Amino acid sequence: MSQVDCPKHGKQDETFVCQHIVQGLREGRPYGFFYPASSDEKRPNAWCTVCNELVAEENGEWTDQILEVAQVKLLCALCYDRAKEMNLEGGRKWWEFWKR
Repeated sequence: MSQVDCPKHGKQDETFVCQHIVQGLREGRPYGFFYPASSDEKRPNAWCTVCNELVAEENGEWTDQILEVAQVKLLCALCYDRAKEMNLEGGRKWWEFWKR
């Protein structure tokens, strides 16, 4: 697996998410967190509720237009884990704890 040098967590495995998940990390606001249920990867590519709805409208296809909206971004593994936890479990309370 390739690695990325994260300013917060140092050298970590790289992951990919839509821009809205990254925006959610910055704002402390959950935007949803979806990934392929059938994936055997520890951290599969992930996307938000809006991107999920757009893909559903296209019968599961990631079109060029959806990719333009998603603007896939690179995150380190620990940022990915934090985004996933914030969106699926902890919400605002988790974010306030993490910012300390």
